[in-house]
Parts: sequence; C-alpha cells; structure tokens
Amino acid sequence: MHIRKNEHKDPLLSTAAVAKWLGISPRTICLWAECGEIPAIKIGRQWRFREEDLRRWLDTAQAKLLGGRSNRRSAVA
Repeated sequence: MHIRKNEHKDPLLSTAAVAKWLGISPRTICLWAECGEIPAIKIGRQWRFREEDLRRWLDTAQAKLLGGRSNRRSAVA
C-alpha cells in the first residue's frame, strides 16, 4: 500500500464534535472557521477539523494568554 506524504491518518471532526469539545455553540465554530480564527478544512459546504491541528491551536492560544498574564503580573510586582 502506498501512502502519500500529505495523507493524515486521524479522522476529521465535525463542527458539532468540536463545539461539544470546546463547550461553545456549533454556530460559533462555523464563524471562527469562516474567518480563519480556528484551523479548519471546508469540504463542500461543511467544515471539518483535525484534532492534532486543534490541539496545537489551543496550545498556542493558551501560551499567548499565559504570556500576557505573566507580563501584567511582573509589571505590578
């Protein structure tokens, strides 16, 4: 069996699954995908998401938030 370099083995997640995982509405997930706020793939009229990409996106967002908080704390101290 020949596997292409760009082929991913992980399944694509639906908008509903991502919304449930993040605890926000599916509509918000679609809006974020449409404006490029969250990593997404559009297949036909539906958005799909790779778990690996979402975890990386969450880690980056968390690092930005923690970095901003630690800067404020050090300025106050």
